[in-house]
Amino acid sequence: MRILEVAMEIALPPELLDAIFQRYGLRPTRDAAMSTSVGGIGPLLRERLIAQAEEGVDVIGVTLLYQSTWIQSWFEWGQLHLEKRDAAPYLRETLKDTGIDLKLTLFDGASVTAHVWQADYRKARVYFLDSPPITQVVYPSEEDAPPKHPHPNAWSDDIRHRQSWLIGRGSLALAKALGFAPDLIVQSETPTFFAHHRLIQDEFQRDPFFDKTRYIFNDHTPMEYAHPIWSRSTLAALKIDAANYVPPAGAGDHGDVDVTRLLIATCEGVFGVAKKHGQVMRAMASLKDYAGKIESITNGVHVETWQAPEYRKAASLPDAELLALKKAKKDELLDWVWRHYGLWHTWKEQVADKGVALWTRRITGYKRIDLLGALCKDPGLKRQFLETNLVLLVGGRIHQHDDQAQTMVYNLLDLISQDPMLQERVVLLDNFNVWMAPRLFQGADAAIMLADDNREASATGFMKAQVNGGIILATDDGAIPESVIFQGHEKADPSLPAGSQAANGFEIPYFHGHPRVDGLLKAFKHLHQVLLDPARHAAMVRSALAAEPQVNVSRTVRESLRFYQKILAAPAPEPPAVSS
Repeated sequence: MRILEVAMEIALPPELLDAIFQRYGLRPTRDAAMSTSVGGIGPLLRERLIAQAEEGVDVIGVTLLYQSTWIQSWFEWGQLHLEKRDAAPYLRETLKDTGIDLKLTLFDGASVTAHVWQADYRKARVYFLDSPPITQVVYPSEEDAPPKHPHPNAWSDDIRHRQSWLIGRGSLALAKALGFAPDLIVQSETPTFFAHHRLIQDEFQRDPFFDKTRYIFNDHTPMEYAHPIWSRSTLAALKIDAANYVPPAGAGDHGDVDVTRLLIATCEGVFGVAKKHGQVMRAMASLKDYAGKIESITNGVHVETWQAPEYRKAASLPDAELLALKKAKKDELLDWVWRHYGLWHTWKEQVADKGVALWTRRITGYKRIDLLGALCKDPGLKRQFLETNLVLLVGGRIHQHDDQAQTMVYNLLDLISQDPMLQERVVLLDNFNVWMAPRLFQGADAAIMLADDNREASATGFMKAQVNGGIILATDDGAIPESVIFQGHEKADPSLPAGSQAANGFEIPYFHGHPRVDGLLKAFKHLHQVLLDPARHAAMVRSALAAEPQVNVSRTVRESLRFYQKILAAPAPEPPAVSS
């Protein structure tokens, strides 16, 4: 089976980032890591590729090499600083030069060249298409437009279309250049639309090289912005063949086209990334009549990448030794945070006896970091939080055009900058990135995962915490119900001495579809009580570690391969009809 995975972002492997660090130092390594991983999809694609190759699959990935990335710094006087910095020069010096130059014609007739770089992801290969200025930054917005550009919004729309065309048609051109005839092309997220050869009116649409290729659409974001609606004039300008598009039942034909719906209709297989996410997709008004086609394969993480090696023998340790191991890893983390973020000289000693919880997520409205601001703002709630004896390590990426997220962070920074106690207990981590993240998950006692109901596709941060014995404080969304056992919902297991598997998390309940600050505070209090009780703490650590078979990306890949085999066993797709 030959698989080609196409994605706008594929995180760099640790080995390559380590090589950049050895050659260039900390800041360039961090910038390179951030340029290829905005949220969870970057690491997910990296690890899915690695795991597929470990299963013997002939798999390659294709993404873009971005010239720059947005970095973000928090300042103790309550300011957030965003700055775009170059990352590509370090990557070009570290990646393998394939010597391949792809000549592509864009939708407007312009000719571009994409130079191809390669990285080994263990047994898998990932190719990076480098075509400045199209590939200047991942998910560009008006903030990335040239200075004094008269129409920055139109510019950002155009450059996104060009990136989508480049990654899509470039993937097809690269496959031909490599002689890699894919059995399956897996398109992650709608921006990879143009990788479907039959959907675009160009030289690839009827290319016999892809006659046997089947397509899988893999959705990662149940949000409106990820499912664009384009006018017929936009589709014509982008050479999209929508002749067979059928509007949603009852919607009427107003001329506009739901691009995700068109892609799903044309792909041979579709899956969401958690059981609940599959349900959410099937219930979407634009996708209801494709419900029978939409399946789900829950994400996983590469355990070897994320788990501290010491935890691999944790099951054989008595409780006291297991908790001593947790304490040692936490001490290492606190020392690293103290040194790396330049905290005052007594901070590490001040927090040595406290629990540590991670709040490290992409920062956007529906992930509800505003609840932390509400907790810090109210004197009574803040006092109760401080009594829980917890330290929060807070980090995450902010998109340069997300004003709501920036406002939430500004508000939080203002509160912390005025309160020495909060400065001790809420530490904001600059430039959270995939290279540094394993150290955080390996040392923390807990991880926080919030989202408004039905907004989280999967979430993999909690999985990275679980393989290190981390307790999860979360809303019941995405993949969380599949491996997090909330207190009060313990699972029966006759093979265990107690007759059930212990809880490994605390639920932050929904109220009309939204988490509330009182639920968050209650979860903090529960965590505090568990950290004071060695027997309960050890039981929850063991239960978290026991989730490994479910959260392991190897399980994801086994399920994916069964799904792919089913797709390949079906009749071959019909060639595209000639569009008028």
